[in-house]
Amino acid sequence: MNVIKVIPRGFCLGVVQSIKMAKDAVKMYQDKEIYMIGLLVHNKIIVKELEDLGIIAIDDWKKSRLDIINTIPKGSVVIFSAHGTDPKVIKRAQELELIVVDTKCEWVLETENVIQKYLKLGFDVIFIGKHYHPETIALTSLDNSRIHLVTNTQEVEELNISNSDIFVTNQTTLSIIDTDLIYKKIKEKYENVIFKNDLCQATLVRQQAVLDLNPSEVDLLYVVGDERSNNTLKLVELAQNKGIRSIRINRKEEINLEDLKDVKNVAVTAGASTSSIIQNQFIKYLEELKNETN
Repeated sequence: MNVIKVIPRGFCLGVVQSIKMAKDAVKMYQDKEIYMIGLLVHNKIIVKELEDLGIIAIDDWKKSRLDIINTIPKGSVVIFSAHGTDPKVIKRAQELELIVVDTKCEWVLETENVIQKYLKLGFDVIFIGKHYHPETIALTSLDNSRIHLVTNTQEVEELNISNSDIFVTNQTTLSIIDTDLIYKKIKEKYENVIFKNDLCQATLVRQQAVLDLNPSEVDLLYVVGDERSNNTLKLVELAQNKGIRSIRINRKEEINLEDLKDVKNVAVTAGASTSSIIQNQFIKYLEELKNETN
């Protein structure tokens, strides 16, 4: 069995920076309780590591982040995730005299800034994103009346925007193909839109690496990453759409040997919130299996 290591894969710089900021907060505020609002990144293994350092994770999907903030004791530290946070939530945290550590990814910040720019110019904004994703929630909350969320072409059909000035952008971790398809549908309905594709560079290059795989040369692709990681799921989807059998998996312990039966070429990639340690353990295990079967 041949093991193909897809490059690039795994951690992006934004995730690395967010994790570093969280760990630095533990060192800096040793005398304070530290809360993580939502999941810092969509990877349960990384979240568990942070909890083991003493960070208290609050990920209650039944409550808004504004409601959660109101329950945190005064003087505590709150860490906001890399996906971005509604500015109103951050403002409320500051009003409650909480110490704010905002680990927002720079790509998300860039998208936020460009949305704010066009809102100030009087535009309505169409945001291509995923329902209930923290990044989408954060960015669409900038203006609930003038930012219109669409997740598929059908929702584009249902749009009713009277403003002739429309700006279109998107969640940073979507599929290249899906984003293009939805944008083309928007363009058919509203001819004079301005579009800025805000798929982050890490998402683009990881997706392109999967798209470059030859289905005739890959019997199975493992995508190492969490089930809540949108960029991980999109790698699986892109591979399957190319005709490559693809399995999402968290770690090497979850490998089912039946899946590798008759597999000659197995490729491995990883979502942008999957650590190098987890990836390397996974690849090492496959290579050990390869040596056993040779």
